[in-house]
Order: sequence, then C-alpha cells, then structure tokens
Amino acid sequence: MADDGLDELEREAEERRRRKGREPGRGSRNPPSKRRPTVEERRAAAAAKREEERQERQRRQEEEQREAEEPRDSELSPGDGASEEQQGNEGGSGRLKKARPKSIPFYPDHDNEEYFWAIRMAAAERHESIPSTAVLRLALRRLSEQMSPAKVVQELGGPVQTRGKMGRPRR
Repeated sequence: MADDGLDELEREAEERRRRKGREPGRGSRNPPSKRRPTVEERRAAAAAKREEERQERQRRQEEEQREAEEPRDSELSPGDGASEEQQGNEGGSGRLKKARPKSIPFYPDHDNEEYFWAIRMAAAERHESIPSTAVLRLALRRLSEQMSPAKVVQELGGPVQTRGKMGRPRR
C-alpha cells in the first residue's frame, strides 16, 4: 500500500514537470536560455559578417581616395580671394577642400608629465578640473602667437636620434 502512494506521488511530480516543460530527472528549474544555432544559421551569420567587413573595407578605400584627391595645405593658395569655407561650399559637397589632419597621439616625457600633474594639483586646490588636452591647446595657442610654423620646424629640425644606437645589439 505504501508503494501505491509513492508511485502516485512520482506520477504527479512527473506530470507537473511535463506541464512546466521540464525533463524528468533534471534538477534545474531554469531552461536553457538559447538553443545552439544550426549549421545553416552559422554559415548565414558568417556570410553576413564577411559582407559587413567587405562593405567597411570598400567604404574606407573610398574615403582614402577622397582624401587623396583633396588638395594638401601646400597646394592651396592663400591669395585666391575666397576663404576655405567658400571654396569648399562651391563644390556642392558641403565639405571643406582642406582636410582636417587626423588625431595625433601625445606621449609626454617625464618632465612634461610631472608638469601636467602639478597643473592638476593646482586645479584640485581650486576645486576645478583641467584636462591635459586643455593645457595642450593653451600651449599650442601661445606657441602659434610667438612663432610661425617655419620657425618651429627650424627650431625642432635636425636629426631625430640624439644619442646611442637603435635596436638590439648583435654578437
């Protein structure tokens, strides 16, 4: 008689599991969140990814060609009578003919980094936040007021390597 009661309870539990979508004998109440993709789905996803990459490469190539076709700073003549904005808008593209240079990373040496930290500390004392880019913009603005680009090149020109040999020594 005790066996009938246990069998009855096991059947009820199995039926509840079936209604909830659980497999008998599995302890997890959380069903798998996602089924594994089929071979066709994986192939379609890979093909879509390759197509996106191809379109991105094509867009980059077109952009590089446009940049190559635009005149350089030295090719623009300053005395044409029209400003750069007017020259760029005459073409109908809405873009300036003179391309903006790409972002240039700045790697400060130890002394410059210490100066940046001193500026940060002085700003913190006044409860202000001064980013390093603002300091660089101020320095470039002051430099442009004091020196022409040709003078800067003359000042900094010369051999880049100032001391020692480059590379790993060979035996």
